[in-house]
Amino acid sequence: MKNEVDYLIIGQGLAGSILAYTLLEKGKKVMVLDEPKLQNCSKIAAGICNPITGRNMVRTWKSNELFSFLNDFYPKLEKQFKRKFFFSTPIYRPFQNLEQQQDWSVQENKKTEEVIYPKNRFLEENINDKLGGLLIKNGGHLRVDIFLEAIKNYLLEKNAYQEKLFDFDNLILNNDSKNEKVVYQNIKANHIIFCRGAADKTNPFFEKLPIAPTKGEILYIEFSQIKSNKNLKHQEIIQKLNQIILNKGCWLVPFEKKIIENNLNNKAKGLNQNLITTFRTGSTYNHDDLTLAPTEEAKQEIETKLKAVLNLDYQITKQEVGIRPSTRTRYPLMGTHKDYSQMSIFNGFGAKGVSMIPYFANEFVEHLFNEKELDKILRVNKWLLK
Repeated sequence: MKNEVDYLIIGQGLAGSILAYTLLEKGKKVMVLDEPKLQNCSKIAAGICNPITGRNMVRTWKSNELFSFLNDFYPKLEKQFKRKFFFSTPIYRPFQNLEQQQDWSVQENKKTEEVIYPKNRFLEENINDKLGGLLIKNGGHLRVDIFLEAIKNYLLEKNAYQEKLFDFDNLILNNDSKNEKVVYQNIKANHIIFCRGAADKTNPFFEKLPIAPTKGEILYIEFSQIKSNKNLKHQEIIQKLNQIILNKGCWLVPFEKKIIENNLNNKAKGLNQNLITTFRTGSTYNHDDLTLAPTEEAKQEIETKLKAVLNLDYQITKQEVGIRPSTRTRYPLMGTHKDYSQMSIFNGFGAKGVSMIPYFANEFVEHLFNEKELDKILRVNKWLLK
């Protein structure tokens, strides 16, 4: 007996997860296939949402629409799933050079809806920001690993998830059958949507798309120095770092907090319980080496950038690798195949997936349901004609 659904989605990264959720909320029956043992870049993504980007501090493409949507979307899902995974956190961006600083200091009280030019440096002794910097208010980050786990549990509750490796040899497409447009093993669907991240570079139906996988490496670091009750300076510094996302050459994002309880030895020494905070920092961009092996070169590159901005002792606890589904156009790719009306792709969000996917999942669903036109720069068919 076949499992009949409206949409079969391949991949449970950020794109597949959010698209599946959006379709389910619209009343559609969905099945998501995913092989969690395969490398999934979403699971190690920093999850940063930044409305102001680039050396010239310009607004992210479609930032008004994207951030208006995501600032409703993630908190709504937190309430629904009773899990905390979205953190509205300002981004502190020290000036890179005097020219950049002077450009902003022309107007000392320059203030916009999203950017503040603070008169005081943030952590004078511990952050290399002699020229000052900007505080981007409407920033934040998503704990992507927690979010994906919550979505997976939601899909399981809806009988909308199977842990299964997708094999193109088992896919049957029937253009002449109204009842069996897509058949995959025991699943019958009206439509199939590929959300396989960088793996869609080798998708035989979409191999002409300008997907350009990029290897990124990140480090997990801990600030775990224990101080006596008389000197809480270290802990106060860490608490301040927890209040921002630091971004200068590399980013530094709060990840996890733990409390070490006092034991008898600590009490005898007059030591208090201490907050150990894990941060993630990175990232690198490599278009040539697409292996999943961590490299010493990437580690050194990240550390060089981090030490240039942060004057604080830390310990590296882990190094991880992800392959981003970037594109040569630097824009996402979505749309229905020109030869197969029952097949689409929703992919190519790269490092900005957390910001872009909620809004564009809704746009794409409107395209599927009501034939709403997608932005020209996103459409896939122009690439399939080449």
